[in-house]
Amino acid sequence: MKIKTIFLIANGSSILFMTTFLIIGYFSMFLSVEMIGWLSLLTLVSALVSFILYYLLTSPVERSIQRLTEEAGHMSTQDFGTSIPEEGPLEIRLLTRRFNDMSNRLSRSFEAIQKSETSRKELVANISHDLRTPMASIRAFIQAIQDGIVDDPKSKAQYMQTISLEVERLDQMIQQLFELSVYDSGQLEIHKTAIAADQWLLEVLEHERFSLENEQIEVNIDLPERVSDLYIDKEKMKRVMINLLDNAIRHSKKHSIITIGLTLKQEDTILYIKDEGEGISPEHLPHIFERTYRVEASRNRKYAGTGLGLAIAKHIVEAHDGTITVSSELGKGSCFRIELPKGETTHG
Repeated sequence: MKIKTIFLIANGSSILFMTTFLIIGYFSMFLSVEMIGWLSLLTLVSALVSFILYYLLTSPVERSIQRLTEEAGHMSTQDFGTSIPEEGPLEIRLLTRRFNDMSNRLSRSFEAIQKSETSRKELVANISHDLRTPMASIRAFIQAIQDGIVDDPKSKAQYMQTISLEVERLDQMIQQLFELSVYDSGQLEIHKTAIAADQWLLEVLEHERFSLENEQIEVNIDLPERVSDLYIDKEKMKRVMINLLDNAIRHSKKHSIITIGLTLKQEDTILYIKDEGEGISPEHLPHIFERTYRVEASRNRKYAGTGLGLAIAKHIVEAHDGTITVSSELGKGSCFRIELPKGETTHG
């Protein structure tokens, strides 16, 4: 039964009770005939006015409840786009407001789930593609050695070096996947210690020394004289800098320059890596830290990567209560900046 019908029945019941009282008064001679006539007329007029008022007052309530019912049906089909107008009594308006809030939260949650599922599918597709490439190279080189196609020691050494590099690529992919699964599970632990900034950066450079020499890239280090220590998780922030430096190397031209620096502000300490690569177009910049997001150029073997390095870097920096951003200009290069809040460095 509709709520309007219930209200009208309640109103009709009260009028029926009054009418019954008048009839009893008439037959029991409690009231005069003239008085009963006037009271009957007033009762009929009051009943008519009451029914009209009940209808008008309950219509907004009925409309709101009907809209709530319809919107609940839409939500069952994952349609969260409609906002219900708030009208009627205070309680109904509050109910409608909370329903709209719930619908908006569900909409955002569902969009996040869809985005996560899309990201998962892209991750699987990209990793499958990236795994096939080194596996095919390893298989081809091993087959060439086994078939005796390559028999001189120098060529064999070159083939073995290539196989070693491809195995290293596979190991890096697996390590990145493992790291990302740890971060997603909320198990990232940060253990900060005071470390010498210059020595720490030398360790980062040593890790990428072979790539820098191979690409004939020069590195400039820009450190202020007064900063001697950083208060960070040494290994995890080293992972961030290695990821950023590796990214800069892969997107830089030979004989170019990469600058690694540290600057101090009143409330922040900034680490940055600047390259002279091809740059990132504006439409790609907002997505550059999304996992598996790669511009089309990165499909080339020179820029090969899983697309996870920058996502991992973002996780680690945010675990330090910091932020990581990028600015870029096509044809001139990119600059990645890590901002750590005040207190994350110690002054020497």
